[in-house]
Amino acid sequence: MRQQQSLSGQWQFQLDPQGALSIETLRPDRVIPVPMPIQAAFPELQQVDGFAWYNRTFLVEDLDGELLLDFGAVDYWCQVFVNGALVGEHEGGYTPFRIPLRRWVQTGENTLVVRVYDAVQKAITVRRWVEQPVPERSAPPFNAETIPHGKQTWYLDASGIWQDVTLTRVPARYIERVQVTPNIHTGEAAVRVLLAGAAQSATARVTVAGITVETALAPDQTEATLTVRVPNAQWWTPDTPTLYTAWVEVGDDALAVRFGFREIRAEGGQLLLNGAPFYLLCALDQDLYPDTIMIAPSEAFLRDQFAKAKQMGLNSLRCHIKPPEPRYLDLADEIGLLIWAEIPSWRTFYGNKSNHRAAYFLDAAVTARAQATLEAMIARDYNHPSLMIWTIINEDWGTTLLLSEADRAWIAGMYDLAKRLDPTRLVVDNSPCPAPWGLSVHVKSDLDDFHTYTNIPDQADQFEQFVEGLSRRPLWSFSNTGDSQRTGGEPLILSEFGNWGLPSLRQFGGGEPEWAALSGWWAPFDGEAGRAEGLLERFGRLGLNAVWNDYEAFAEATQWHQFQALKHEIETMRRLNSLQGYVITELSDIYWESNGLLDFARGAKVFHQRLGEFNAEDVIVPKLDRYAYWDDETVRLRLFVSHYSASDWADAAAAATTEAGEAIFVTPVGGLDRGEVRDLGEVVWTLPRVGAARLVELRLSIDGQTPLARNAVSVLVLPAESRRAAFQGETAILLRQGRGEYTPALDAAGELLRQQGYRAAAALGDETRLVISDYPSEEVLAWVRAGGSLLYLANNAGSPFYWVQGRGGNYGGRWITSWSWLRPGVYRRVPAQNPLTLPFMDMMPHGVILGLPLEDPAMQANVLAGQIAGWVRHPAVHTVQFPYGQGRVLMTTYPIREALSFQPLALAMLNDLVDHLTGAAL
Repeated sequence: MRQQQSLSGQWQFQLDPQGALSIETLRPDRVIPVPMPIQAAFPELQQVDGFAWYNRTFLVEDLDGELLLDFGAVDYWCQVFVNGALVGEHEGGYTPFRIPLRRWVQTGENTLVVRVYDAVQKAITVRRWVEQPVPERSAPPFNAETIPHGKQTWYLDASGIWQDVTLTRVPARYIERVQVTPNIHTGEAAVRVLLAGAAQSATARVTVAGITVETALAPDQTEATLTVRVPNAQWWTPDTPTLYTAWVEVGDDALAVRFGFREIRAEGGQLLLNGAPFYLLCALDQDLYPDTIMIAPSEAFLRDQFAKAKQMGLNSLRCHIKPPEPRYLDLADEIGLLIWAEIPSWRTFYGNKSNHRAAYFLDAAVTARAQATLEAMIARDYNHPSLMIWTIINEDWGTTLLLSEADRAWIAGMYDLAKRLDPTRLVVDNSPCPAPWGLSVHVKSDLDDFHTYTNIPDQADQFEQFVEGLSRRPLWSFSNTGDSQRTGGEPLILSEFGNWGLPSLRQFGGGEPEWAALSGWWAPFDGEAGRAEGLLERFGRLGLNAVWNDYEAFAEATQWHQFQALKHEIETMRRLNSLQGYVITELSDIYWESNGLLDFARGAKVFHQRLGEFNAEDVIVPKLDRYAYWDDETVRLRLFVSHYSASDWADAAAAATTEAGEAIFVTPVGGLDRGEVRDLGEVVWTLPRVGAARLVELRLSIDGQTPLARNAVSVLVLPAESRRAAFQGETAILLRQGRGEYTPALDAAGELLRQQGYRAAAALGDETRLVISDYPSEEVLAWVRAGGSLLYLANNAGSPFYWVQGRGGNYGGRWITSWSWLRPGVYRRVPAQNPLTLPFMDMMPHGVILGLPLEDPAMQANVLAGQIAGWVRHPAVHTVQFPYGQGRVLMTTYPIREALSFQPLALAMLNDLVDHLTGAAL
């Protein structure tokens, strides 16, 4: 029988950056724990590059049979020496390898030495003259850009022996690997047994659930497949993760393998799990950890993480461009989480992303690495019922699919290879996103997925339009060059979207995390918002403690902003019948990247208990045109239900109930098929009268024999009297019309203001006390310099005052969220609930005001609204007041004119700004 010993523990260690050492000259000078990345064991070596050596001894009691040395993973390349002899070599930082040692060992003490090499990308090289890249080498030193490192370059590199090392005594003829293919329809498990070692006659025997089958093996036979039929086989699902064990015996060797009866298919635009429609409720998991980088600190840590994922309603995780370690998949099997696995990427940061044909070139060494990695992942992980999807490329990293016919042919071939090796799972060729040349695309894929990031509420309308377009199966998601192999039945998935919510610093003792200097180094300005270093000092220096009490209050507020953004995005998708799931970026914060549902230590964020209200198989979701109303208005919203669970909806009814407990809408929803979305129609909601602006909630529910779904929608309700103007001086409304000057009469905006009590005029006059203009003329500027007051509705062009530019890059907050705020105490009609959320949809600034000394306390007091990005970086102004000659200007980039006719907050904000500018009292 097998006897296994772990070689994990303390090893001797020595760095050899230039590769100058040999077995003979090796002099280890420190001790390293195995398994553990070098950079985790020695944080001072986070920039280590090149070679390193590991050394230990092990005992062999006798030389019967074979001795197998197994490495879980060594990053990136290594040579293995036993008793001074080179016994094996391996390339691939995430994949296991095995070396039979019998011929190299002796009874008693033996010496094991591992020489490791890893290359670290230190810069992005952009060549002045684009020529075909230098072909990759098959031995060190490798080109760091072309190594499949995955997200290491994004965060921290991880080198060396980072998974378990074991030594296993087996018989001379032994079981190399077992592959179990279950069939849920017949209850059969086809058990493929692969053999290695000496040629000997033997009997292969497989036992599952007490049922045994066996077959005789010829001496030179290297594999056999035995089929066991399990009566009443229980299916594996996320709710009932039933596992079976196949006990395999060949001669004197035996091996236990776990598996589950599970089927995943893509058919007719739907995902089918064991034949039933399945909605993918997934989060992207970088599978990285605060102190140990690539390896989970313990099984208990992983269990807790997975339990929290399920508490939030998730049924799956997308392990992002990093093959998960075996215990990750073991626990996912046990707990019931489906896993989407991906090949680690290469050329993540590559300087030749251009239209020049020589720039997109994949040489044989690079493609061979990708293929070898895929083959190794499938071989290692085939038996895990939790594993449902393979991805070959993420976001075109390493390929240039839109531009390169050769790359498209290669990715189609890789898809075919994956399906040949593993026909039981879905395969994604490239999980695409926008790219410098437009977008990356699919060529041949089981899923039609895409990525997008938006800041909510700033780009809420753009998000809605995008996912509605995606739901209509657009032509652009697959290659349109004639070589794609689209079936039209691929399920539509939004496979990346997300928003930031900063973590509490209490987990770091109230100070900065040790990784605070990390950021998105490859994007020097946009990536700067990801650098936490100097956070608390910067928070105070920018005067943000006048907006939030302290950083902790700010962080909590950003987490609620994250919650509201995710709620809007998910509810938008669940109304669309053709979308079959989504992947939230991401399960946890990862170093500086703070868009996790959990923080980096896997602690819960403030919304932990509420996410499952709408992140669920069965949901009831609203659709509103806006989230701000006057209290004399009636809200007309539509309700949708989406049903994907196995729950019985035969007697189900949906209801909408006010805060006062009044059921204003009740309708039966029985007969809804599993996998169906239904529009329940319009709900008319009469709002309560309010004395001051506040949020009002409508509670939504679906109930049958038991509660089936719960949700709620909140709107900001403003008192109707907040419409009325307090300022009674004559106000010139001078708004630009088309490409010309002001019109001689009031336009619609001017008439609306007149109706609300403004003494509105269409031109400057002797009685003018205030000008509201989006295009101040020379005459207006002279009038202000002489002592007038101007409310300047600034657009993105031609400001005569401070610089205004559009909210692109970090100012828009798509990738690293930016949060907008109003200065407390300035706005009396508009509540300063910071940062601003859905009530401000259609009211968010189109531009930012830049170039002001925002660290000057005197200037800070005059900034009435602004924004901050990421880790308190890139401050910008939305509204500022300042003297101009003898007069005074209040300048804002809020789209007040555009939203005045339909958005209550536009009129309420204009009234507040006028009052602040003129000193008028409510």
